[in-house]
Amino acid sequence: MEEYFQKAISHCIDIGMKQPCILCAVSPNGSVLAMRFNEGHDPDPLTEPFENDTFTAPLNLMVVDRDGKAMRVVINRGDISYH
Repeated sequence: MEEYFQKAISHCIDIGMKQPCILCAVSPNGSVLAMRFNEGHDPDPLTEPFENDTFTAPLNLMVVDRDGKAMRVVINRGDISYH
């Protein structure tokens, strides 16, 4: 999952979003994860209530940058799409 989070953040930065960015991941089974990404630092976990320690597909991500711009990212069985 870390790989997909990094891909999502990299894509957002490539299109002009500014760090720090907050990434929220939501799974249909109720698992939720929120992290802060800031250049040159490890991600800071903000919340981690997992349902049975798993995420199910499709996984929906919302990335918000310091200016309030937002991107929705959907991860479904290895495919990633940006909205």
